[in-house]
Amino acid sequence: MPSAGLAWQTLTDPGALALVDADSGRAAALARPHPADLPMVQIVDLERLATGWLTPATRPQSARHLSEQAAGDPLRTLRGLCWLMAMWVVAVHLRTGWQPTAIVGELQVPGIWRGAEAPYSARVWDDLAERVRLGVLAALTGDLDANDRFAAALSSPAGIAPILLEQTLRMLEDLHRQMLEQGIDPREMAGTLALYTVDPADRATACFRPLT
Repeated sequence: MPSAGLAWQTLTDPGALALVDADSGRAAALARPHPADLPMVQIVDLERLATGWLTPATRPQSARHLSEQAAGDPLRTLRGLCWLMAMWVVAVHLRTGWQPTAIVGELQVPGIWRGAEAPYSARVWDDLAERVRLGVLAALTGDLDANDRFAAALSSPAGIAPILLEQTLRMLEDLHRQMLEQGIDPREMAGTLALYTVDPADRATACFRPLT
């Protein structure tokens, strides 16, 4: 659940809840994705596994389950993690006022050494990070072209999905650190949304919409 200062409120739309930052006055509507695109039950499961991966004691077990999911359905697994990150980006925006697209643009793998001595290595890391950022932007905006390009980014070159899974988790970890620095506890945000909303009937309904 979000920490003090962030609160859920009901909306007339049964498929969405409002997330409100009491201090800033900013609010956004958060809605389930269409089940044909990304079932909410899978997002909740990925949230549980991501939380376990962020905890040192349970990381190995959660990493194994995430790898199994990615091997069976790489597109939905990576899209689900990116959707989770998009929701967290919205929470950071409500708290700080930073534009969501700017927050996404700053996401990176922490601790990666870059320098003039290793330009090729830096380009590889940047390319992987850009693919993940594309997935988060696709989830954030619902842009169909971005969704298609992200799907293509998961299939070329062959065998890149497991590498992108690790990259996504490292970037999720960096975003999680930012949230904690802002006093935001992201635990069970997707679970709360799932509990108090229903699946949308309209596939075109945006998952994240500003209310202020």
